[in-house]
Amino acid sequence: MVVSLILTGCGNAGTTGGGTSALAQPDAAGHLAQSGVTDGRTGPAVTATDGGALRELAPGGRPDPSEPSRSGGREEGIGAGDSCPDVLLDPTSGNLDQIEASTLCLLNGVRADDGLRPLQLNSALARAALAHSSDMVKYSYFAHAGRNGSQVKDRIGATGYLPRNTTWTIGENLAWGTGALATPKAIVNAWMNSKGHRDNILKAAYREIGFGVVSGNPARTDGAGATFATEFGFRDGRGAKRARVSRVKRASAKRALQSLAPRP
Repeated sequence: MVVSLILTGCGNAGTTGGGTSALAQPDAAGHLAQSGVTDGRTGPAVTATDGGALRELAPGGRPDPSEPSRSGGREEGIGAGDSCPDVLLDPTSGNLDQIEASTLCLLNGVRADDGLRPLQLNSALARAALAHSSDMVKYSYFAHAGRNGSQVKDRIGATGYLPRNTTWTIGENLAWGTGALATPKAIVNAWMNSKGHRDNILKAAYREIGFGVVSGNPARTDGAGATFATEFGFRDGRGAKRARVSRVKRASAKRALQSLAPRP
């Protein structure tokens, strides 16, 4: 599903009377997300499992960057992401590592609020995410399907993350934003305010994550804002181990039968 790139401006939505975005408040380090032209989109949220088809959890659309409700989280985990750094940092080509670290902190914070284990960075998932976000910005499209028709399973599989005979679950959330809609806080809020994107973030099965955050967006060629591709993953090597054990057992049984066969 391709999200339309025929965009309209956001007008005065989310701004104060003085024209400054209500989201553009400095964080503890003094960073400030720039106001000005502010726009963005979330892409559809998708997930897939071994042996199953790709499943869309939510359509894409305009992001809602407001603070999501914390109802339903465990009491001891409420607000786990409140101390994350750089959450209002405006993405630039020089601070994307900080943007990714802040986004990971926020995502693990909302998982902690729900009593879930934190996600660990995985380089293979990151390679798949970065390749896709870079391609979308370079060629001005915004979709889970690549230009060659590849899907998230194909891109992650190409990195070697999904070996044969392994039980796995993967997912992908996409978003882009400019101005105050490009900060880690705005992006994570937008995902958490969409049920399907939230379900992907809070899927208990996931153990690992990879980010592809690049400067620019698919809708304009001025390099404004940032585009986020987030790959979630879980793989269970016990499936491969069981397969190896089965092969060994079959080979042993074959040798045993051969030893019992009458000799010529």
